[in-house]
Amino acid sequence: MLPTLLSGACQNRDRYDCCRQPTKYEVLRITVYTRLRNATGLAKAALQTILRASIGYALLGSMLVVSSFSTSVRAQQVDPLLRADFLADPLMQAPRDPLLPELAVERDYSPLEKQEIAADLDQLDQQARALLASGQAGEAFALWRRELKLRRVLDTNQEFDAIARVADIAWAQQRSVDVQLLTLRTRELWNAAKTSLGTEREAQLGGIDMGEPEDSLISGAATADIATLNELAGTFTTLRDIDSAVEVYEQLILLSSDRPETKTAQQLTLAELHVAWFQFAEATNLYLALLNEARADNNTAQEIEYLQRLAHTYQAAGSLTNAVRAQTDLLEIYRDQRAEEEFPELMLVIAQNYRALNLHTSAIDYYRAAYRTAQQFEQFSFSAQVLKDLGELYESLALTDEALGAYTLLIPVEQQAYNDYGVMNAHDCVGQLLRRQGNDFEALNAFQRALVLATRLGVQEDYFVEQIESVTPSS
Repeated sequence: MLPTLLSGACQNRDRYDCCRQPTKYEVLRITVYTRLRNATGLAKAALQTILRASIGYALLGSMLVVSSFSTSVRAQQVDPLLRADFLADPLMQAPRDPLLPELAVERDYSPLEKQEIAADLDQLDQQARALLASGQAGEAFALWRRELKLRRVLDTNQEFDAIARVADIAWAQQRSVDVQLLTLRTRELWNAAKTSLGTEREAQLGGIDMGEPEDSLISGAATADIATLNELAGTFTTLRDIDSAVEVYEQLILLSSDRPETKTAQQLTLAELHVAWFQFAEATNLYLALLNEARADNNTAQEIEYLQRLAHTYQAAGSLTNAVRAQTDLLEIYRDQRAEEEFPELMLVIAQNYRALNLHTSAIDYYRAAYRTAQQFEQFSFSAQVLKDLGELYESLALTDEALGAYTLLIPVEQQAYNDYGVMNAHDCVGQLLRRQGNDFEALNAFQRALVLATRLGVQEDYFVEQIESVTPSS
């Protein structure tokens, strides 16, 4: 029989406690704690999620503006003249850029004229790349800003494609001002797209359709618009304008309401974005909604997937009580499906969470169940981790005999895993406990066995010689 659920846990499996967003110091504490605990399985996956996100997004300091800053704050960091010039309509400026043909009468450029302009702008891009390769980043980005501004003359989609291209380069080169300029222009394109989609116009005009605005990325064809908005969300993510990226994904979810698979994919992408930026409450709301849909549809495969994601997110947020609820729900499904081979990893992380919650009895129950199942399926790495954790827990509770039993069991398990280093450390743990009990003779035997392995491995030989001397009677 599986261990019981967390005492006092909500009996309604669709309900979980609210998950507040931790401060950056709490996130750091979670990370350090998890690493010190030698976490495995689901806990390790949660840590990796945080580390992947932080490596990509959190190391640029004051150089770059992150999503918590408003657009106005970002704009204030850019030279007003540079900002005004970059955002200006190139056809309204005098004199016109030399790459734009002068027209005798006011008219749109012909397709042939646009083709020639596009070729010239492609040349600007190539020149900028050559300058960047030669180490002249300032000159390169000056050319790219000129190119992007002139792309507006051709087509909004062509301009956006160029912005997306340069955004990757600007971020990689840590060009703060250029990132901010690109963000401002991309937001203008997004505002125009929102108007085309009617999200703003209906509110402003009481639902009266006044026709499509000009210069919008939106074509009116659902498939094409969904693809375009996906690219737009990706560009905002590249620029680290996460608030705007979230807006786009939320619009995508609305547009995909009659396409269940597409909608689900958008919800999952948005949830992953929230997790990457430590917005755990928003992520869990999405996963809970998807989980409820999967349960309503009796889709067990999806229920498992969403419970796994939900558990990872709660784990990353440090909301261990909710993590345990999701994990025990998973455990029940695995039991119903007779997928016992999934038990050891899941039971281990549940036990670790109970231990962190200071619910020691429940932790011990899950550790013991995890050990039995891991041994049954010959998952010796999990067996070893369980016994190490269990030994540490017993020691912390001053249950020396129980700790000695766990470390004694650990020796053959590490041997089964062909882990000589683990066997050596297990002998050391046994020796330390035996010495603490005053059993110097047995402690000496344990330290001698450890020394044999240390000599074979070429590590810690002096340490074990000292341990042996400490329990050897004086002549």
